[in-house]
Amino acid sequence: MALIEGLGRVLPEIGIGKVAFGQTVHYQPNYGAAGTVEKQNARYKNTRHENHFVAVHGPVIFRWSRTSLSQTQETLLARLLADLSYFGRSESICQAELITAKTVEDVPDTGWCLPTGGRRISAQCRDVFCANPADFQITDLWARRDGDPNVDSPDAPKHLVDALLSTDMKPDGAQWISYEMPADWPGNRVIRTPRTIQQGLKPVNDGPRIARYLRFSLQCRVPVQPKFTVSLAEQFRAAANSHFCKEFGDGQSSFALFGHPKDRPKDTVGEHQHAFYLPTRSFGDDENPDQPGMIANLHVWCPYGFTRAETQVLLRIQRLMWKDGRYPVRPVLTAMSMEPPIDVPLATGTVKSRIWRSETPFVPPRHFYRGDRSKPKMRESDSPERQLIGCLRQAGITSPGEVRRLALSEIQLAPIESLPPMPLWSIVRVPSGEEIPFADAVTSPTHTNGSDVGHAGNQQSIGFFMEIRFDSEVALPMPAFGRSNHFGLGLFMPTRG
Repeated sequence: MALIEGLGRVLPEIGIGKVAFGQTVHYQPNYGAAGTVEKQNARYKNTRHENHFVAVHGPVIFRWSRTSLSQTQETLLARLLADLSYFGRSESICQAELITAKTVEDVPDTGWCLPTGGRRISAQCRDVFCANPADFQITDLWARRDGDPNVDSPDAPKHLVDALLSTDMKPDGAQWISYEMPADWPGNRVIRTPRTIQQGLKPVNDGPRIARYLRFSLQCRVPVQPKFTVSLAEQFRAAANSHFCKEFGDGQSSFALFGHPKDRPKDTVGEHQHAFYLPTRSFGDDENPDQPGMIANLHVWCPYGFTRAETQVLLRIQRLMWKDGRYPVRPVLTAMSMEPPIDVPLATGTVKSRIWRSETPFVPPRHFYRGDRSKPKMRESDSPERQLIGCLRQAGITSPGEVRRLALSEIQLAPIESLPPMPLWSIVRVPSGEEIPFADAVTSPTHTNGSDVGHAGNQQSIGFFMEIRFDSEVALPMPAFGRSNHFGLGLFMPTRG
């Protein structure tokens, strides 16, 4: 009681990162006053319901600057937060933890919302329903005061919601408080997603390149396994192509978005200058320990850069239908810039590391064995390790180092207790005997170009998790290597060691 009342009697400061607003829409049948018989054959309308939400990059921090807790209270608060599974509405899943003042300072790009002490009408203020610091009591959380709640009674009091429905719907010990938003609100903090492409943006390739990096949070009701990496990337690109064709017609094309060689501008230098579509798990402060390894974000990286019209094509994508389509993925923009933020360890020629590990399997660009899987034949020059070295040399990497194949046990994540067992990748099974060509191999769908003859849909290919150890720190010039590298396979991340 002392812990909760102590926190409730001081208004916290609220720290947020960049945010993006979105909504989902569903329709509910509306029969009106029709009777049972009429409903059976009725033609009825649908009522539109909008569910508005906000996607926040990074943690939301509540800071009590003028409150001190004893060691016992800190331990109790940490235990309570560990059991907190959602905050606000029941679908607002969260992970809560107690952090130190030093940790707060290390969270990048945090803007602080400060309480004004009362109600204020201002474009820079937002109202928050808070505990009243001058009047809050612990029993206000579950009972009305006029019911004279007895905290020692073994009988449960009337549910607070039921009590509020018969009154003015305002619980005791609470009040509306205006919070002043950060100084850079909304200009530098709100990522806006336009509903339609503005007029006057044609032709699509005209104008300055305003961004090379975009990050989308992938909202889905179920965890998305990494073996759907290529599928999600392909659908995102296909959705961009659909919106592009609707807006600009067949007379224009975009090398940055789709990478068609015939559209390549003369000012591009080197290969792989068009967009990489990279679904990944979350990293750093965004990492969810309850869903380790699951796809949470999609990073779009284009060395050549996007024009304003091209970025708005990407912002129009609202739904990706993966697997059987039962649970659509909704991409929500959370970052857009010329370079990836410092908390996103993508290889774009700036991040240096001595050790690089593949997050997704590297699929050799050439067939590395002859015959079938029961009697494979492999030349040393065609091995996956040799082919990765060739890819690095083609990208201009000449630093000495070592390439090795990772054992599946090295990349295996701990099982998720709250979920049934789900294989992150499909492991290659081969007959007993000679297994060297397929040791620690997985299979993954790979992207099939429209010009490829004889392949309908995705083609299953064999890939390997790799580690590159250089003698000194090296910056890789692009995020991924090998087959389907523009669709998320062969994605390498820096590793400490």
